[in-house]
Amino acid sequence: MGYFYPEGLNNINNLIDSFGIVPPKERINAFGIVSPHAGYVYSGKTAYAGFSSINIKNNIIIIGPNHTGMGAGYSVMDNGKYDFKDFSVAINAELADAIIKDADSPFSADEQAHLKEHSIEVQIPLIYNFKKDFSIVPIVVSFIRYNDVLNASKAIFNALRKLNLLDDVLIVASSDMTHYEPAESARLKDDIAIKEILDLNPRGLYEKVGLNDITMCGFIPASIMLNVAKMAGHTKAKLIGYTNSGEVTGDYSSVVGYSSIVIY
Repeated sequence: MGYFYPEGLNNINNLIDSFGIVPPKERINAFGIVSPHAGYVYSGKTAYAGFSSINIKNNIIIIGPNHTGMGAGYSVMDNGKYDFKDFSVAINAELADAIIKDADSPFSADEQAHLKEHSIEVQIPLIYNFKKDFSIVPIVVSFIRYNDVLNASKAIFNALRKLNLLDDVLIVASSDMTHYEPAESARLKDDIAIKEILDLNPRGLYEKVGLNDITMCGFIPASIMLNVAKMAGHTKAKLIGYTNSGEVTGDYSSVVGYSSIVIY
């Protein structure tokens, strides 16, 4: 805690205030969102713009890539609380259990993958800025075949349907975009991935990331989220913002790209 963002809610809120983002009067009733997970000084404004544009639901599934290599390949934190210095968010144990126990589920209860994984953690204080009473299901996934993406998507959709939560859930796909390329080439590659997301084409995203050597770390979480959204009948997407680290550092020779994209 405090490495990717300031320590303590007051300091986090002060940084958020410095972004100067005024939430729109009409917010999108989103089902899913792609949200970046770098340090707040780099991607926080883009991530916050995304969350400020939507209605935050009571039940939130956050799917992030495994950066550490720790734990199971499909890891669900299934009980307890996600603790920060001065607040905590409850794990939705019922929803987590339903996801794990679905017939096709590749998921298992595992906390090891979550211990040092920032891709889940950094989303929560931003969400907490808008809503205090929500529960989460943190999910960390490693690289998986597309057939496993489908099974993971079915497990999440079936659990949401079983618990009658399809109208009161937000699925956050935690992902940065291209890593450590010149800003111009990063944008060209990221535009390819963003187009597949805006077209609600999870298989296209999965395949084109590989074909075009796009170093989007959370393309699997995004593919899962898109699949579940389509299963739930959602057909619209909107790019809220795109930026890169060079706009903060001034160095455009090697950047990381960030986008916020809403599915509804």
